[in-house]
Amino acid sequence: MKRKFLVEFRGSAVIELDDAVIEAVDDTWRSQLYDLHTPEQIAEHIAHNLIANRIQLSHMDGWADQPDSNAEVIREPDWEMDVKEVK
Repeated sequence: MKRKFLVEFRGSAVIELDDAVIEAVDDTWRSQLYDLHTPEQIAEHIAHNLIANRIQLSHMDGWADQPDSNAEVIREPDWEMDVKEVK
């Protein structure tokens, strides 16, 4: 028998981005990749990949030419979780 569980995550982390990460995003970049406009949108995109997908900067579309040290998690997420079985 298999069971299903709904797992809700909440947490926060701190990432550090070099200015080169943000400056790489211009109109040409956006037309070919992602519709990111603000530093916060860029940080969200980078953080998702660094934390949820465990992808380093040099493996991300649009930043493969940059060193991984240009985008780093400096405080790992402190997760809180709620878990409940679902039918």
